[in-house]
Amino acid sequence: MRLPLKTEYACQVLAQLAARYDLPGVQQVDDLAVAEHLSPNYLVQILTTLRQAGIVISRRGKKGGYVLARHPMEISLAEIAIAMEGEMLIESSPGNKGQSASRVRDAWVRANEALMDECRIITLADMMPLPQEGVDWVI
Repeated sequence: MRLPLKTEYACQVLAQLAARYDLPGVQQVDDLAVAEHLSPNYLVQILTTLRQAGIVISRRGKKGGYVLARHPMEISLAEIAIAMEGEMLIESSPGNKGQSASRVRDAWVRANEALMDECRIITLADMMPLPQEGVDWVI
C-alpha cells in the first residue's frame, strides 16, 4: 500500500507547524514550503483542506499564515488521514459479488480498523522534526 503524497505532505507541513507551536505569530506558506521542499501552490491546497477540517487556522493579509488549531498532542495521525483521504485509508470495491468478495472486504476492513487504531495513538508531537545542531529554524 502506498500513502497518498497529499497526505504525506500534509503530515510534513503539520509537523513543521507543530515544531513552531509555541512561537508567536503565524507561519507563512513560503517558509513552510522551503522547510519541507514543497511547492507553495500545492501546499496552499493542502492547508485549505486542513483548515476546512479544523486542524489549522489561517490568518489573511500580508502578514498572514497558518497555525495549528490545537496543541500538537491533540491532533492525531488518524484525524489528518481522515481529513485528507476520508474515513477509510483502505477501500475495497463493493461491486464484486464473487464467492469470496465479502470475506476479502471484511479482511480489509479489519486491517483498516487496526491501522486506524494505531493512527489514533500517533500525534503531531511524535512527528515534529528535531532541531539540528547548527541549523536555525526557518521563521
